[in-house]
Amino acid sequence: MRQLSVLGLVLLLSGCVVSSPQQSQFQAEYPNRQDIRSHSVYQFKTTPLKPGGDEYKGTDDLAQLFYVSSKSAATVELRFNYPAKSLQATSRDAQNNTLSQQTWTLLDESAAKPSDPERQYLWLTKDGVLRTKYKNCTPDMSVGCRWVERDMFITRSGDMAVQYAEGSAGMAFLVIPFYGSQKYLGVFPKV
Repeated sequence: MRQLSVLGLVLLLSGCVVSSPQQSQFQAEYPNRQDIRSHSVYQFKTTPLKPGGDEYKGTDDLAQLFYVSSKSAATVELRFNYPAKSLQATSRDAQNNTLSQQTWTLLDESAAKPSDPERQYLWLTKDGVLRTKYKNCTPDMSVGCRWVERDMFITRSGDMAVQYAEGSAGMAFLVIPFYGSQKYLGVFPKV
């Protein structure tokens, strides 16, 4: 009986939170996406058609996501060099003047992340989606993992969609299980 009471208490205390406010929009856009490799130059507005839900997750400011942020940035130009496996992101003002540039390395989706911490990189999947990913598992008073992924793809209408997904799972005090995840979507119109 005591074991049953402890099991019941653990189940009551365990937590699970899932939030995905733009899931229906993502499900409509993602299956109909275009391969990002179909063009080598894209230009998008820095602000989304509709706020994605969290300005610090890369779904509300495209310039911030590509590390070319500027107060006067109106657009972001993405110039791909697929043979050299690189991407140059450039922020531009309303008069199309260059404000900031950042070069990114494009990695195959199965490649390990580079050992150089100063190097900016993105994974390019086989189906033409750009991806960033991060995972951290730390044992302490609890055991848990946290992960973050961003998928960037071209919608059927040629806009840039950015889905930010984060989650965590583990055992608090090695007894209480927990899980949480959130997803945000921002769609940036083409210029």
